[in-house]
Amino acid sequence: MKLLRNIALVSFTLVFFLISPRTALAATSPSLGSADSFVILSSTYTNTVAGTTLNGDLGYTTGPALAPTVNGVTHSVDATYTAAGIDQNSALVALNSQPCTFSFSPGPVDLASNVDFPSNTYTPGVYCITGAASIGGGGTITLSGAGTYIFRMNGALTTSAGSIVVLANGASACNVWWTPTAATTLGANSTFVGNNIAAAGITIGSTVTWTGRALAFGGTVSTDVDTISATSCTSGGSGGASATSIPGLPKTDAFVLETNLQFGSAPAVLLLISMLLVISRNRKFTSNR
Repeated sequence: MKLLRNIALVSFTLVFFLISPRTALAATSPSLGSADSFVILSSTYTNTVAGTTLNGDLGYTTGPALAPTVNGVTHSVDATYTAAGIDQNSALVALNSQPCTFSFSPGPVDLASNVDFPSNTYTPGVYCITGAASIGGGGTITLSGAGTYIFRMNGALTTSAGSIVVLANGASACNVWWTPTAATTLGANSTFVGNNIAAAGITIGSTVTWTGRALAFGGTVSTDVDTISATSCTSGGSGGASATSIPGLPKTDAFVLETNLQFGSAPAVLLLISMLLVISRNRKFTSNR
């Protein structure tokens, strides 16, 4: 009877472990803190033609020759501007600290024509590129699914004229991040989404539609008859999860739940071994009595 009780106890414990959800940390979106309200944050902001509309705050040290339409607040070297620059850098550190979900082959990568993603569709994760990145040939890439997308490249980011970034199946512009180590250039008549942190500078071609943020504190941002809109990401904007007010910390505790119920798996083997050990122990105890 004691033997059966021990076997039952071990079996229950291991089966409970097997069916209990286990968590694996997924890519997360950092808080932008004071930078969240900015559509453009730069050291020098250049705009020489009429027609650019910014739906969000604008920050700079040196202003443009021709002011755009700003549906927000313009900050020029004030306390908010300075705090936003600090928070931008904190967010970049948090993004760069996350492990790669997928690493491309060494060298430049065209996200619109890559053999690893023939459908040009990307799911949430951290995509690491050792060279420059582009969306070439007027191509379209699709970001599909709720979650965080981080495109981290050791080089420039360039999008071709007429290229498009599409959000699908719950993907949010708040959760899309581009962190090139060199300058960003967006082609004319293109559609772009996400938060681009590029202190090396951001040049936006004519008639670009961008949902997200051009964050180049310490660098230059140039516009040309463009429309840039910063969606609010401070209250559930990051995939619908609650946000933290601490810059650089994840706003979402995104986890992947894993459940293993296959009795042909390694945990099932552990269960069997444990049962045999209990049987062996009880036999030894009985023989020594």
